[in-house]
Amino acid sequence: MLKLKSEQFYIYGGSHFGQALNTYLCQIGLKPKAILDRCPKASHFDRTPCITFPALKIEKKLPILVTILGFDGVYESLNDYGFEEIIETLDVFSAFPKALEILNECGVLWMQAPREYQVDQVKCAQLQSLWADRHSKETFDKIVNYRTTPCALYYPHPQRYEMYFPPDIPKLYDYLDLRVLDVGAFDGDTLDGFARRFKDKVSDYVAIEVSEKNIQKLNERLLSNFGVPVKVIRTAVGVPKGCSLKVVEMESATVVELVDDKDSEEGSFVQSSNLGDLLHRFQSNILKMDIEGADFAAIKQASDYIAKHLPTLALSLYHCPKDLWEIPLYIESIAPNTYNFYLRQEGHWLLETQFYAVPKFL
Repeated sequence: MLKLKSEQFYIYGGSHFGQALNTYLCQIGLKPKAILDRCPKASHFDRTPCITFPALKIEKKLPILVTILGFDGVYESLNDYGFEEIIETLDVFSAFPKALEILNECGVLWMQAPREYQVDQVKCAQLQSLWADRHSKETFDKIVNYRTTPCALYYPHPQRYEMYFPPDIPKLYDYLDLRVLDVGAFDGDTLDGFARRFKDKVSDYVAIEVSEKNIQKLNERLLSNFGVPVKVIRTAVGVPKGCSLKVVEMESATVVELVDDKDSEEGSFVQSSNLGDLLHRFQSNILKMDIEGADFAAIKQASDYIAKHLPTLALSLYHCPKDLWEIPLYIESIAPNTYNFYLRQEGHWLLETQFYAVPKFL
């Protein structure tokens, strides 16, 4: 049983879970001495000081609660620093599950809605029978259960493989001639994965991206000569009529938002395209898409192409709460009984939840 005294322990990690944990502990009268972080974004959070780690005046004998997952070397660095009692993140989950309830409504991606809206039990039940393998069914159950009752037991751990290339999905990308439309191509990381695996099979690779900084990095990758024909297009999909996508390039991230056309400033917004038109133009047989919340709107633009040509789909289900069930059920509605559906968890915190739809004729 974990025993803590107010202001006699630390939290390590000042991101969303660290903040949620601090909020909950303060509510029950257990105020941390400080939140330690290598790059704290504020001097205090809810009156708890945030200290850059490492620092000189840290008491190594005090317990430290880690709130970080998915980064190597965290526990090693705390051990090397000399902390004597390090509580791992999953043990923190078990000790303080109420903190996870606060995290689940922190406003980030699928956590942006109150928990009662994070699961539609009726539609999730409809989707359960569509998963093609046991792994998908178990992953889906864990995600639904974690959203409903967040705790260590239901937390779905990501698999260890390169994102978008799960080794256990039969006939994924099984074409002699691969024509890939990569929407949300980022800096070309997925392009790199396709080039390494299918260099002799990729006849056309179209990279869609809105960030100029990411496109610059992508073009730098292309200098290494993948041996794959690549087209890079700066455009946005899934943008409603009468709106534009405003793009603000920041030092560490790119921020996008929908704005009314009349409010658009020259040079700050990206021209939009129809996803269906792009698929028709390039006759793509693989659609990979990760576009920060416009995924479902974009899929609707491509419904005719998907129903007729049945491209393999690799889609994100974590940007909006409803994406988890809404996108797969929509694909089944426009192309009934023609796809095998798979679900994989490829990142921590229920981010990078990926949906794969593989045509049954492959």
